[in-house]
Amino acid sequence: MDNPTSVRGAVIGCGYFSRFHFDAWSRLPGVEIVAACDLDRNKADAYAEEFGIGCVTTDAEEVMSVDGLDFVDIATPPTDRWPLIESAIDRGLAVICQKPLANDFAAAKRILEAAVAADAKFMVHENFRFQPWHREIKRILDAGTIGRVQTITMRSRQGDGWGEDAYLGRQPYFRTMPRLLMHETGVHFADTFRFLAGEIETVDARLRRLNPVIAGEDCGLVEFGFASGAVGVWDADRYHEPFSGDPRYTFGEMLVEADGGSLRLHNDGGIEIKKLGEEPYRHAYDHRREGFAGDCAYSCQEHFLGYLSGEHPAETGPAEYLKSLEVVEAAYRSASSRRPEPVRPSEPEIIDLSLAVASGMRGVKIAVAKSLESDGWNATTLSLYSHAGTHIDAPRHFLPDGVTLDAADLTASVGPARVVDLTPVEPAESISVERFAAASGPVSPGERLLVRTDWHRRHGTPEYRDALPRISPALARWLVAEKVRLVGVEPPSVADVNALPELTEVHEILFRGGVTIVEGLASLDRVPCDRPFEFIALPLKVTDGDGCPVRAIARLR
Repeated sequence: MDNPTSVRGAVIGCGYFSRFHFDAWSRLPGVEIVAACDLDRNKADAYAEEFGIGCVTTDAEEVMSVDGLDFVDIATPPTDRWPLIESAIDRGLAVICQKPLANDFAAAKRILEAAVAADAKFMVHENFRFQPWHREIKRILDAGTIGRVQTITMRSRQGDGWGEDAYLGRQPYFRTMPRLLMHETGVHFADTFRFLAGEIETVDARLRRLNPVIAGEDCGLVEFGFASGAVGVWDADRYHEPFSGDPRYTFGEMLVEADGGSLRLHNDGGIEIKKLGEEPYRHAYDHRREGFAGDCAYSCQEHFLGYLSGEHPAETGPAEYLKSLEVVEAAYRSASSRRPEPVRPSEPEIIDLSLAVASGMRGVKIAVAKSLESDGWNATTLSLYSHAGTHIDAPRHFLPDGVTLDAADLTASVGPARVVDLTPVEPAESISVERFAAASGPVSPGERLLVRTDWHRRHGTPEYRDALPRISPALARWLVAEKVRLVGVEPPSVADVNALPELTEVHEILFRGGVTIVEGLASLDRVPCDRPFEFIALPLKVTDGDGCPVRAIARLR
């Protein structure tokens, strides 16, 4: 940067790893950190005092309102990062964000897509590819010193995940992460392997949990199939300790074998090269024990500054980093299916909004009709009440002259929809127009509205049916007046099933107003309110049907 203080930034999140961020920023020319923020004021105060930062706060919005701010460095734990990123993007601030971006792939993908849609300056603080040995290995490979890569093998033993107190010293939230090894650590190596050898097409992963006190996996053997035909292997274990002194310097030993020789990365950062038919030799290059893992946080943040100034694109910008996340997802699919899985462009995510149909559910009986042992195949006889579980109502349900299921217009059951979040609701609450309109905002003609109450969590309890929150007659009339095309609810009915006059009135208003009704939905809490999705709830084509169970889904785009 030409001006020694040309860029002003703030760090949000002052936990264990943030020290490396603050330290790197303090040594980088051309940048000034003007604010430190953490929900724990003591942590923010400590870093502010150590690194000479004037503004300290527990309020992220206050940080982003600082005059002359150019970027925010988000180093919070992955939970609930989206509001911080959204606020920064809305303010036109550049963002560098620690990984994992979110607790799951869908949320991380949403963040990356939002950054692209806003044309925001956004980069993931994915620093392993910036470790000096990986940059040097890349230069050696690009120079053709050992030829074309055939195999890359990395063996990692961190030794911080054994015992009752595993991870408590540095990052205790690791203990409760349902996905640990690949999600938190493996993404580093997926990204680094891509950096060194190109795009990965297939993944074969065997993941295990060795320490019973944690939630996620801590051990795995992962094979990557590259588009070039090369193979990568990551042999990883956070439980067992390495024989070398510092497992957190290189995070393992790497062997690269090519058609003209091989290359070895040692735990001390040394690189050894052996060309075919020649003696091995130590390759000289610069790496230092400063900051984190060869000062890779410094190099990563230096790269971010160059990105801000227009010197180069971000190596770990949204489009590129999504490819690494897709590799991680393929690894989890492979571990589940126990076979190699392709890495492919992200398909639309499907969220199941249906209750499981099971014997014992009201109106459901499932009996064995045929068995593999006696008949050669398995088959069951299903006895289903037409309004059991997650189901759709046909107008014939309450109108003598109403359209039957087999004659219904299915276009209402498929199409764009959105969630109206009414949580929290009171038991037996009659939802008013005012309450609904405040949550829904403006409603356009033809909309499909799915009403989130989290009532599906009470399925199987007496309250699920007998204390359900319901649409008031006034709200039913309002939905008709607003020309809503479909309304979906989580309780088993839109109205009080124990009060026939109200039950009849609400259904008749909606049916005569052309509103399709879906009842007994589940898991609307999993559908992002700020992301477009397609709702699908198709019934069987039942002659003269008044209703039918459906498999309702949200197809996120």
